[in-house]
Amino acid sequence: MARRTPPYWLLVVQFMLTCNITASGTSEAETLLMFKQSLSNTTALDNWNESASLCNGDNPNWNGLLCSNGTFYGLKLEAMGLTGLIDLDTLAELPSLRTISFMNNRFEGPMPKVNKLGALRGVYLSNNNFSGEIPNDNFAGMKSMRRVYLADNQFTGKIPVSLAELPKLVDLELQNNQFEGQIPDFRQKDLVVNVANNRLEGPIPAALSNGTASSFVGIGHSIAGHPGYEVLLEVKRQRLIVVPNGGEWA
Repeated sequence: MARRTPPYWLLVVQFMLTCNITASGTSEAETLLMFKQSLSNTTALDNWNESASLCNGDNPNWNGLLCSNGTFYGLKLEAMGLTGLIDLDTLAELPSLRTISFMNNRFEGPMPKVNKLGALRGVYLSNNNFSGEIPNDNFAGMKSMRRVYLADNQFTGKIPVSLAELPKLVDLELQNNQFEGQIPDFRQKDLVVNVANNRLEGPIPAALSNGTASSFVGIGHSIAGHPGYEVLLEVKRQRLIVVPNGGEWA
């Protein structure tokens, strides 16, 4: 049987990745330098220079990059004192980008529209000064997303429903914000959620009833599917207990 030739589009993608070319035709290095221009206080990124390749095997030559087998796949720009704008339009030109982390910096303003980067598997924005409501569709269509960390910011409003629609989500950290309203009906298998220290009310979805008590501190409400019952959060023993209304610790 004759060997089938790969489709033309696949050959083009392979060529782009091999040559470190972005969707706009510029190199990955050029695109990252364009992205850097949107940031402030970038002393930690002083070694970003086109004269050096991005990666050496699994090790980055540029600070804050994540590499695997010589291929750049993520940004880990943590605890660098960064401010400014996270320019997702420029990052969207990087076809190999799978994770972004800007934790422990000084970014502020509204939540970035992360579904511009539809292939992401991880978004880590905890411990900044982001604020305001997150649009309900902010995570829509992100079918590969596994981890979302938004803890220790100043987000308000409801938890976006699009988070409950991510089929591969396994880890969600929303603690220490000002979210209000009810927890969306999360049904993902093996999902670990932390929503402690917000302004949430109403039922805790039954799918999350196996979570640790400390993940729900500040919420003392019923578990969905158990009408007439309350959830008692026993932090010391790190467990959830379902008891009849007016019941006592088990």
